[in-house]
Amino acid sequence: MKIPFSWLKEQVALSKTPAEIADDLVRLGHEVEGVEEPRAAVQGVRVGQITSKQPHPDADKLSLLKVDIGEAEMVDIVCGASNMGEGDKIPVATLGTTLPNGLTIKKGKIRGETSCGMCCSETELGLADESAGLLILPADAPVGAEVGEYLGLEEAVFDLSITPNRGDCMNVRGIARDLAADAGLPLADVISHVAEVETAIPAAKVTVTAEGDCPVYMARRIEGVKLADSPAWMQSGLILAGMRPVNGIVDVLNYVMLDFGQPMHAFDADRLNGDICIRSAEAGEDFAALDGRELKLHAGDLVVCDETDVIALAGIMGSEPSGVTESTTNIVLESAFFRPARVSETRRTYAMVSEASMRFERGVDPLMVETAMQKATALITELFGGAVGEMTVCGDAAAINANRSVSCSVARISSRLGIDIPESVDAVLERMAFGVRRDGDRLDVDVPPFRHDVTIPEDISEEYARVIGFDAIPEILPALATTAPAKVDRSVHDAVADGFLQVVTYAFISDGEQRLFVEDDGLDIALQNPISDAMSVMRRSAWPGLLNVAKHNLNRQQSGVALAEQGRLYAKTESGHDENNVLAWLMSGDVGQDQWHAQTRKADFFDLKAAVESWLAKRGLTGRFIADDSIAGLQSGQSAKIMVGRAQAGRIGKIDGDIADSFDIDTPVFVADINLDLLPEGKKAKFQPLPEFPGVERDLVFLFDKNSSSDAILNAVRSAGGKLLTEAGIFDLYAGKGVPEGKVSLGIRFALQDPKRTLTQQDSDAASKAIIAAMDKKFGASLRG
Repeated sequence: MKIPFSWLKEQVALSKTPAEIADDLVRLGHEVEGVEEPRAAVQGVRVGQITSKQPHPDADKLSLLKVDIGEAEMVDIVCGASNMGEGDKIPVATLGTTLPNGLTIKKGKIRGETSCGMCCSETELGLADESAGLLILPADAPVGAEVGEYLGLEEAVFDLSITPNRGDCMNVRGIARDLAADAGLPLADVISHVAEVETAIPAAKVTVTAEGDCPVYMARRIEGVKLADSPAWMQSGLILAGMRPVNGIVDVLNYVMLDFGQPMHAFDADRLNGDICIRSAEAGEDFAALDGRELKLHAGDLVVCDETDVIALAGIMGSEPSGVTESTTNIVLESAFFRPARVSETRRTYAMVSEASMRFERGVDPLMVETAMQKATALITELFGGAVGEMTVCGDAAAINANRSVSCSVARISSRLGIDIPESVDAVLERMAFGVRRDGDRLDVDVPPFRHDVTIPEDISEEYARVIGFDAIPEILPALATTAPAKVDRSVHDAVADGFLQVVTYAFISDGEQRLFVEDDGLDIALQNPISDAMSVMRRSAWPGLLNVAKHNLNRQQSGVALAEQGRLYAKTESGHDENNVLAWLMSGDVGQDQWHAQTRKADFFDLKAAVESWLAKRGLTGRFIADDSIAGLQSGQSAKIMVGRAQAGRIGKIDGDIADSFDIDTPVFVADINLDLLPEGKKAKFQPLPEFPGVERDLVFLFDKNSSSDAILNAVRSAGGKLLTEAGIFDLYAGKGVPEGKVSLGIRFALQDPKRTLTQQDSDAASKAIIAAMDKKFGASLRG
């Protein structure tokens, strides 16, 4: 938001320089993005009078001018304009002057003739986007005067970034109020404008059926308006404030909005069909917006209607058919208070941002609704004539945010800020329209209606911090109660340590992506107001997000990806909703790069399985991978559930080929996830000295049924091996010549060790016999010779 310095001075008698005011604004919590200085931008441009004009001897379109700029000698200038003559007064950029467009004036020759300056147009002075020739100044312009001072160019324009909670400062008066209170200066009174009402002009008929979203609505009919452009002073002010002049009526309403912060709208009364109604829209209603968009409205949108059409999306934008045009003579003015949350929701639904919506969704001053109406009425009739009808008022503005107060402790505020709160600061808050009462340590603060953001004691702390100045708060932490340090969750960090790249994706996905991995059981949490269809439900699987990231990277010449994400999954429950903390992995494409000692290969199931096992091992946990072909979205024969203890903690497998194709991924994709909330406490690492006595390794080869589970086999080996068994694994697998049909040869290697003695042959034989017996009993496996 841009505010000309002169507008602030009309509200409060400021004597500080623009730079000092900018510092004050920052101290008061308003971000100053920049300070423009239009007058300084044309420093060195002076009023000159043409005393002689001669044609250029070598150029038909150039003239040789002698110009008086109030110095001893005339200035020779070569000029290409044609709209000036002898005696005219024009702006002259003297040598060394840098114009707003960055051009620095230097002495030079043009077609052989010396030029010691430049005659300027409005464009070159930064006063207009285009111009037809030189700016011809009035005859009484003093020769030699600085053009910026003579034209009354603005001394400074503040470019502010108003925080979302400070809707009261989205206007000149709000900023002036803060500055006046801070400096102890009086704020100018709001001049009351009460228009003379013509009884012959009918009052606008208005009905409000959505009182919750529109507690106050005012309308007034003005007839016989002679629409014209707004005056130059208003247009130049709007341009400085960053707004584009449109027409006389719209310019007046924008001018009042910038002054008071109250957005207004004008309808062409002759284009309205019957009475006005403020109601909730019905699904599918048509709305033709002023910006040219054709919308299908949603049920519940707040709209302003006549008896046949929607004429405005309340608080955001009017309709094109009901808008004011050059032929308009009769208008209906609207001034209202719309519920901020409703305006914000509708604005986001249609991605329709306007100056009005930015103010309504932050909250306007309810007491300015009528004041702005009266001010706009006075300006319109003064500039464009017209007869004024009675104002129709629906609702009570004084009841909005009335009698609000916040109670807190002075000591609490002091502790929070780390500084004493002197009573002298209370006076500053009172000048900001707060009511402040102290009773010992108790502080009661009455909140003005325009401060929608002040509702809790912390907001009062912020107000005192603003007034005292954030730079005055000591740079040390206040004394805080000690609490046990939060346990660091290293889940995703351990995955990253294993070579995976951490990603963070949205918790919202499309309904179609949800169905890829979760059946439609009615437990999805759908967003009431999604940003898009692609983000319409809360995710119940992290895999769609990882697939989208994999697609993005693989389509950009990445030969392989290894991704990990920790996040929450969401589902409905009878009591509300449930959230699960999940760690998910994805691998696809190349593993490693070609080297002299190894070649690149494609990631497979066992690469990801090893990564999950490594991650579990860091927590002192062991996972069992049990084949499961019922996992949605995973390819049959290459999917398993992950058991940790007695709980199914996760899943792992290969993404179904059709699903991978739908994400434009043409290489196998492997995924896994673990529900961190289901993991038991892992075994803590125990440190012990290296054994003094040697261990023994034995190999046994069995014939198993082809469908036997390797996990079950190794568990049986560990159980049968006894206390001396330290390790067991499969070192060989063979199915071919010499192995019966339906059988598979597995080589099992196990290790035995006793930390207190050297093992004997009898120890080794006993363990071998126990393992052989267990394989025969549980699997019908026979020992191969």
